[in-house]
Amino acid sequence: MDLITEMKMTIAEGLQSQSLTTPLRWAANRRIMGNPFPGAYSATHHPWVREMHNSKAPFNYSMKGAQLGITEILINLAFYTIDMLRKDVLYVLPTRGNASDFSKSRFNTALKLSPYLDRVFTDTNSIEIKQAGSNTLYIRGSRGDSNLKSIPVSVLLLDELDEMSQRAINLALTRLDGQLDKHVWGISTPTVPDYGIHELYKDSTQEQFIFKCPCCGRLTRLIWPDCVEIIGEGVHDIRCKESFLKCKECGGKLHQEAKPEWLGKAKWEVGNANGNTDIRGFNISQLYSYTVSPGELVTAHFKGYGNEAANVEFHNSKMGQPFIGDGARITETDVEACIKGHSKEDARPTGGNRIITMGVDQGKWNYVEVTEWFFDRFDHDLNVAAKAKVLFETKFHEENWNFLDEMMREWQVHACVIDADPQIMEARRFARRFPGYVWLCRFRRGVTAKEISVSDDDNFSPIATVDRTNWFSAALGRFREPRRIILPRDVSLEYREHIKVPIRTYVKEGSVEDQRKRQTDNLVAKYISTGPDHYALSRVYSEIALPFAASLTSGEDIEKFL
Repeated sequence: MDLITEMKMTIAEGLQSQSLTTPLRWAANRRIMGNPFPGAYSATHHPWVREMHNSKAPFNYSMKGAQLGITEILINLAFYTIDMLRKDVLYVLPTRGNASDFSKSRFNTALKLSPYLDRVFTDTNSIEIKQAGSNTLYIRGSRGDSNLKSIPVSVLLLDELDEMSQRAINLALTRLDGQLDKHVWGISTPTVPDYGIHELYKDSTQEQFIFKCPCCGRLTRLIWPDCVEIIGEGVHDIRCKESFLKCKECGGKLHQEAKPEWLGKAKWEVGNANGNTDIRGFNISQLYSYTVSPGELVTAHFKGYGNEAANVEFHNSKMGQPFIGDGARITETDVEACIKGHSKEDARPTGGNRIITMGVDQGKWNYVEVTEWFFDRFDHDLNVAAKAKVLFETKFHEENWNFLDEMMREWQVHACVIDADPQIMEARRFARRFPGYVWLCRFRRGVTAKEISVSDDDNFSPIATVDRTNWFSAALGRFREPRRIILPRDVSLEYREHIKVPIRTYVKEGSVEDQRKRQTDNLVAKYISTGPDHYALSRVYSEIALPFAASLTSGEDIEKFL
């Protein structure tokens, strides 16, 4: 390209830039897309994104179904902010692996497809930092405080917010401290009520995408199941594809192929008159999708019959709604059914062959459960065979760590498992006072089933590393039929409430890159807590302690009992 041509292009781009006053207009002129809708960026196939792009609210949250074009809003906002507003942007994903995959598969691809963006960004070699002149796009994972520290920005974009910890979200929000003009976007497929994106959405305007029905002319919206004529009787019924959308006001058929016509002029309408106007909330489901047919949604609905994971996936990823499946959490009925006649004040053990463990969840307050175990013999998968009897539960303040020493002696504990954090030094000292009887515990991905990986840390304290989900299932599953746990009649209200907090849901396994390589979206169970769950954790740690107690008592390796 000669100098004159380059100068003409620069002048033309400068003149055009003056007219690109909104993020949507900018995206339509600056971004080139690949499949499934190649060419200049357009909201034609996702009309709900038009108004979302240009929201001026300081805080914006979208509770969404999958594959509805919402992520592209965040990508466009990131590029627009850097190119037009000359501001730095922090884009946060759940993990560093997610951030790396996203940086390579979405941002780098966007730059390659769009010549203008390729010229704007002068340095894209780093996965975590994309430089455009003096402005920076930071792409970070939420795990680990160092990932989010020392990045002062005025625009924060949180992608798949439900997979982040609340602490990480709060830390990311502090990156905007000191900024007069703040702009925050959080998007996510929801998981369970009162958690993550749903918790933020509750305080918002709670906007719904409404349109004029082509049959009756009334304003309406699409909701499940009112707006779907379900045809067929099961997942293998070929008639499912005949299912169709209908107006919930008049029952008239809404033709899928005509969606561009009856959704083309749709708009967002506030659903929460008492919501904070500084917080705009948007909710959209795959019922609105141009690429997902009503028949596909009905088939997904039928897949949820008798399949907990598929049922959760349907409500979360298809309908964009938080959901708790049957049996996903312990109920008050479950707890009541496990309360029997003994008391926490009954006589303490005085020897014999009783197997007793203790679990401790530590923090400002330390929560303790003491459990006695009953089984026929020491054998493989001991936790499945054993029945549990909670002898005692209590809590004590962080200043009184010697209380645990008293508990160990008073209850003649065979094995104790304690949370390694946050007071790691106190936990280590406690373990050293009872060598061979106390193990610190950490949860980690990659540890399979009820496997327990045991090692010594740098201070020669025994660390047990386990998979969180499997041990939560083992510990809390006892409260369901056939009820393999007994609680004292004077069990505390706080214990009862904490046990009911964890909720089992399902998330996609592995990183984006892992899913692409496997060409599958495997779902794995995960426990989410929407409130204090300390006694539930002490219950988990006491469960983990059983194989240690069996190993200590029998002289066999712990692997024999897992």
